[in-house]
Amino acid sequence: MENQVNETESLNVKGIILLVGTVFAALIASVACGTFLGVITGAIIGLIFAIFFISVLLPQKESDR
Repeated sequence: MENQVNETESLNVKGIILLVGTVFAALIASVACGTFLGVITGAIIGLIFAIFFISVLLPQKESDR
């Protein structure tokens, strides 16, 4: 019988949300504006919204149980 080693690595959910928000906002800005400055601006705005989402909307409320 083999010994199984279960290595569990937790996902960095906040980092993934920041990355996805920034990349998709930059893609949307590139389609909307079509300029390189628009892509940079969209990425910055997407990063700001992702930070707002993580800090305000994502935190779970403590359970009363």
